[in-house]
Amino acid sequence: MTFFSSHHDGRYGSADGFSISRALRRLRVALKKIHRTIAAAKIRRVRNELRLRAATRAQLAHPRRSDVEVDGSGLPRQPLYLGDKWDF
Repeated sequence: MTFFSSHHDGRYGSADGFSISRALRRLRVALKKIHRTIAAAKIRRVRNELRLRAATRAQLAHPRRSDVEVDGSGLPRQPLYLGDKWDF
């Protein structure tokens, strides 16, 4: 006759019980993902800001006449009276 035990102790992190170590591990993984996401967003924001500043600096150093005419006719004009729309 063989001995078959179908009862498991819950101390070793059984699948049907609550395990504090498993909960802490999942919390740690979730917090790492949140931290990586925030860090990636900050790095992306700084990188985009540096690109924008470099492009603006380059544009100010070498303005193109095709973008805006010398007389300013390519710029939108402010409405002359209230209720008027901007002229684009």
